[in-house]
Amino acid sequence: MPELDEFDVGNFAATVALRDADVPCTADIGATDQELKEDREGTRDLFTKIAAEGVGFSCYGSDHKRYGRSEVIKAVKYVCEEWGKRYPSGPRIGVGNLSLSNGGRMEPHVSHTDGVDVDLAPFASTNEEIGLTWQSAKYSRSRTQELVDLVLNNPILGVRVILFNDPKINGVIPWSGHDNHLHVSFLPSVAGKQATSSSDLDGDLRFLTPFMKGDRVKKLQEGLNKVGATLTVDSIFGMDTDTAVRAFQQRYGLVVDGVVGPNTQNKLAELRKAQDQRATTTGKPVGQGFSLQKLIAENKFVRFEDLDKFELVDHPEFCQEVQSVLKSIGFLSVISGHYDGATREGLRRFKETNFLDGGDVLGPSTAKLMLKKAAKSPLLSNWEGGDREATTQAIIQEAKRQGIHYDSQIAYILATVEHETAHSFQPVKEAYYLGEPSAENTRKTFDYYPYYGRGYVQLTHAFNYRPYSTLLGIDLVSEPDLVMRPDISLFILVDGMKRGVFTGLKLDDFISGSEIDFFHARQIINGMDKAKQIQALASTWRTQFA
Repeated sequence: MPELDEFDVGNFAATVALRDADVPCTADIGATDQELKEDREGTRDLFTKIAAEGVGFSCYGSDHKRYGRSEVIKAVKYVCEEWGKRYPSGPRIGVGNLSLSNGGRMEPHVSHTDGVDVDLAPFASTNEEIGLTWQSAKYSRSRTQELVDLVLNNPILGVRVILFNDPKINGVIPWSGHDNHLHVSFLPSVAGKQATSSSDLDGDLRFLTPFMKGDRVKKLQEGLNKVGATLTVDSIFGMDTDTAVRAFQQRYGLVVDGVVGPNTQNKLAELRKAQDQRATTTGKPVGQGFSLQKLIAENKFVRFEDLDKFELVDHPEFCQEVQSVLKSIGFLSVISGHYDGATREGLRRFKETNFLDGGDVLGPSTAKLMLKKAAKSPLLSNWEGGDREATTQAIIQEAKRQGIHYDSQIAYILATVEHETAHSFQPVKEAYYLGEPSAENTRKTFDYYPYYGRGYVQLTHAFNYRPYSTLLGIDLVSEPDLVMRPDISLFILVDGMKRGVFTGLKLDDFISGSEIDFFHARQIINGMDKAKQIQALASTWRTQFA
């Protein structure tokens, strides 16, 4: 199978044949429910089809996937016309997939459902209109940056986010599968009002590019700080705020997706109201929130009977968190919000079951184990780790559980684990072979620290940790070391290779039925690094299934 750079199709109309033309976009970046509700009032959501080519552009996407909202088509055409003025002799902007004629799920993407998303091709340094990635020799960073600037500054619609993996392009955020195209998600106009920036809209708050800013973000940050976060209140919804939101959602049993929607807003408001009522009752202000994570970080020890009244806390939310965790792991039936006999017995049984001593005291060791056991997703198996033979069987079972039935694909997964873990079949951390503390000192030099490689296969970079946090409902962003947990690592290994999460390429692209390309399949994980070695390992594993 040729590399993407080897295609020279002359014009974008032919690039629909490119191998990577339909890389699945797993980013949940479409319009919010509130935006769609307001936008649909009085309309039938009729989409407009963009022409196959026009001033400054040529479409390379599938014909039936060239539909979008009229204002989105208008914004795209504006960008293309401005580009045409700057480059009348080309190259033209390559316009890929938008949405289906009536919207809805457009396989294999999660987005592209509401007529607000469009894929654009990066530029070559020549006037060739060819498919390439940002790592390609002919790729032009300056022209691609110029395109991004035009999109962000168009006067028609605001831009929710642009996904693209070139780390030196301003105004984009990286996301798996976006090496060879830019994914632009526009903000729909609301009630006839143009949305000039993401902060102009009511509804959900979330991490976007450009960042959401303003009083609503400021109030969110202040509220999170009141219940235990330590954010700098700068009115900007950046990565720190996103991490704090996810930690809050994890703590209170909400969906961990980083989106401050109605459920998260209501829970925060409920906690703040309880704090205000307590302040009124006691006559003294409620301090910053206390949590199990803070208890661990500060090495505190709390007697059971002091859970909702000791001076470190001075509010009942900590007791509620403890009860929520106990309930999630089967040691409590009812969350009362205050310390009671059931809570005491639940804590005692948890400590006894897990052979923890120390009497009726909640300390760091107990808190750590409670949080570890609570971080469980219905998508995960019950795998707790084992030796090479046990891990091999666990991988085979997990692959079949996730719908992988080709022995050759399972053989390649096993070969990948064998290589990535140096034959140990244990989750490992990047640079583990250096030994500690040298390995950690080396990892701290990485520009993507603390999101370095972990697991049976090296999950690396925040843009890969973030979607798995959302998918599993487990806060891997705040606690990246959770990826080392065998059940989580096992799920990510199989799911990532099956869906093409790591590089945009998946098992079916190389191994399907009678087609078996163990050599090029290495691109699923890490380019062509050690491709021949892993090919040999996979061939050996395959003979064992014969």
